[in-house]
Amino acid sequence: MKFNHTIPLLAASALMLSGCGSNAQAEPAPTLSVAPAQTSTPTPSPSATGPATNSRGNIPKKIGELAAAGGTSLADASLKFKVTSIEPITCDAPYSEKPVGTALAVAIEVETSADFEGGLTVNGAPGLTSFDAHYWKGYASNGTRMNKIDTISAQSCLADQSRLLPSSLGKGEKATGIVVLEVTTPTGSIAYDGAGMVSGGWEWGYPGK
Repeated sequence: MKFNHTIPLLAASALMLSGCGSNAQAEPAPTLSVAPAQTSTPTPSPSATGPATNSRGNIPKKIGELAAAGGTSLADASLKFKVTSIEPITCDAPYSEKPVGTALAVAIEVETSADFEGGLTVNGAPGLTSFDAHYWKGYASNGTRMNKIDTISAQSCLADQSRLLPSSLGKGEKATGIVVLEVTTPTGSIAYDGAGMVSGGWEWGYPGK
């Protein structure tokens, strides 16, 4: 599996286990800087006996299934997360733009260990990772990739921004929240590429699959 060498996901080898705002304008994105390339690169599965991948190199997941990275087993994985629901959401921010497609709320639970080391530097803080919409992709049911799911409509969807997952996460943290994506077809799949992976990651069908 190939990774973007300019934005590595984790400093250690990764293990994959089977298991919107009140204005129409998007809030300014945090300042990102690229972490140095690491000598080891993470992969979604540790060996030939790891989880099977689909034609896009992603591991298919179901709602509620655990995903993990870093370490050699679930017990010592430095990043653990699961998607607990994927549901259409009505944008309620006073000045939000109406989605052209469908706004989806992706509910996520995530936890990092004390020794977690992500590959992002955000506003000068290194060792972070992110589940922001920028790191997601969408696919129609026929496999066609959607051009963009991180839209202005998605970013400006919710009046209550406290419902959103934090934009970045570091070591020793737990978080629960949603990420809003705008998909162009009523059924299909969404994939999280691991905040830096070029190909391969985790993929869920929607609605609610």
